Amino acid sequence: MNNEVDILRPDGRESYDLIAPVDTLVRDYRDTASRERPDLIEHAHRVLGLVRAFAGDKIPDSYDAIMMHDIVSRFRNSDEKYSQESRDSAGLTLFRYFTNPQISHEKAKYMRDVLSDFDEIEVAAGQHRRELAAEAVDGESHLSDERCQLIVDIVSNRYEGRIPDEVWGISEARIDPEYMKRFLQTVNIESVIIKACELLDNLHYPVSGRESAVLQDVLEAESFYAPLCEVLGLEALGSNLLGQTKLIRHEKLQHYGAIARVEETISNIKMIGYDTILRDVFDRSNSDASNPKYDMSLVVKPDNNGEHPVHVGEFVYQKDNGDLVMGNLRIKSIGSAVDKMIRCDGEMPMDMVGFMAISNDLQSSASDFADFIKDLTDRSHQPSSGTKLQKSHGKESAIYIQGTTEYVDTMKNALADAGIDESQIQVKVQSESDIEKRGYEKMKVSKATFIRTYDHKYEPGKTINVPVEVQFLTRVERRRSRIGDIAHIVYKHIDTRLKKEHYDELPDDSAKKQELKEWARKTRKLFVGVLGDIYERMSRLSPNSYDTNGQSDDGGELLFGEIEQFLTEYSVS
Repeated sequence: MNNEVDILRPDGRESYDLIAPVDTLVRDYRDTASRERPDLIEHAHRVLGLVRAFAGDKIPDSYDAIMMHDIVSRFRNSDEKYSQESRDSAGLTLFRYFTNPQISHEKAKYMRDVLSDFDEIEVAAGQHRRELAAEAVDGESHLSDERCQLIVDIVSNRYEGRIPDEVWGISEARIDPEYMKRFLQTVNIESVIIKACELLDNLHYPVSGRESAVLQDVLEAESFYAPLCEVLGLEALGSNLLGQTKLIRHEKLQHYGAIARVEETISNIKMIGYDTILRDVFDRSNSDASNPKYDMSLVVKPDNNGEHPVHVGEFVYQKDNGDLVMGNLRIKSIGSAVDKMIRCDGEMPMDMVGFMAISNDLQSSASDFADFIKDLTDRSHQPSSGTKLQKSHGKESAIYIQGTTEYVDTMKNALADAGIDESQIQVKVQSESDIEKRGYEKMKVSKATFIRTYDHKYEPGKTINVPVEVQFLTRVERRRSRIGDIAHIVYKHIDTRLKKEHYDELPDDSAKKQELKEWARKTRKLFVGVLGDIYERMSRLSPNSYDTNGQSDDGGELLFGEIEQFLTEYSVS
């Protein structure tokens, strides 16, 4: 790009400084653009904090890209939302950045591709939402044609006015695996991560006063960005997006009582501390603090406010025989907990604090589970222990095993050897015929739910009940649940379609049921392929490299061409 050009400010005063840092560029843009969001720079800083929290150790320095992440959409102005003044300011900002001699060629090429991606991703998300607007109300037989058309208008256009309550219950289909694969081949992974963090910030700090704009952000988060994050292996970011959208929906539906109950529970959990709960769940010897038999760390870092946007971590504990057991932990988000509480007749979810112990193989998992359940049941019989077994909503027992016949028998035998009465256990066996019918094995998992009771730190006489769930899986099963045929995104995509088509109510020999069964089989296979491909690409990401891993750079080349054309038009005018 030619940088031998003397560009005047839009107000005709002095020439711009062509080696200004990106912060100055963005401030100049904000000061000269019309109708720009007043918190443009603060918004960028918040997004930066989220990106560093969720993916700071995976991607190269993206500060410049994040500071200018809104600029390209203003410059291209494809839907004519912005004034010519804003477009000119955006174009000049991009020109000044890319002609700065202090920006290396490698970084400039990377930046042009990432910045162009931002606009392409935003356009694709909006297009996906509009294309599926009609499908979102398909099958809502209780709604009149006029009401359905209103919903389509709210989802698709710049609708002004209050949104009816039933619209907040409408959801859109998630993007399918074939589309994901094609789309992710054309954009940088980093660009998707940054745009997802931008939308997460917009959900917390809405940029528009229109209720329809908030709903549209909710729908794009649920149907477009969250599935992409799950495919990329960024479950924490995807679940945070979904948790916030659920919270917004329940706020709009005025479920304030449930929200307040969940907020109090989560606040109490944080007050007690994850390390204290971890100790009390796994460290049966109550070892002293100088020689603990457990350890943990949060994998999602603090944002710019010093807060963890989501509470997800890893832990390890030492059994009495010296063996180590490792796993993951998380605290349920407010939105997700409220959503589950309302679906469970007002009961507080039993997985407010969740642990997943991951063992090397089936035999070690059975041993780890049996040892844990033996200790758990012993403690539950001691009133002073602060531990009480409690089943989850819809379950028959607090101790639960599900899987194939071989898996269930192995776990039950281990429990029997530990002296656990079979009457205490709920078992769900997946038969060979069911495996053949479905085409895959369901998740093989064993778990227990219980209440841990603590004295309130600041209110004498008051106690706090913390619902805890501990799952036990093998490494193979954990991998299947992340990038295999039982990954959450695979289940969610298929289950949503089958429920909408009333699959379970169809006769087994009906043509439609057979067609849906074949669709589910092919879709599951497609998803596994996509997840494997993306896992490989994610493994090549490096915070020390601007390598784009072979994604198309057509968008970046096009952006340079557009800037050069703009300069010609701007100079003439």
